[in-house]
Amino acid sequence: MFVAMSKFVVANNMSDQVREAFRNRPGLVDSAEGFIRMEVLNPDDNPDEFWLVTYWQKSEDWHEWYHGHQYKASHSNIPKGLKLDPEATMIRTFNCIAS
Repeated sequence: MFVAMSKFVVANNMSDQVREAFRNRPGLVDSAEGFIRMEVLNPDDNPDEFWLVTYWQKSEDWHEWYHGHQYKASHSNIPKGLKLDPEATMIRTFNCIAS
């Protein structure tokens, strides 16, 4: 299994709108080849910080989705005017050793 984690921090007081957008997400990634599941996490100590954790059958599946048209389409529900802290944004990928 392959895991992709991305982190971002909302910089303009729109965290509530981001949470709502995730709750009502269109689910386009759900039908991507090799996709297993997604979790959206919001730490107790920083309500403006978000972590997305996606699980995939293999790294190639994630790379194909991330660089393809489905990735862009799946972000169409992003709240208008959202600003992120560019220094806090990151993507990390992992190979799952044990589960």
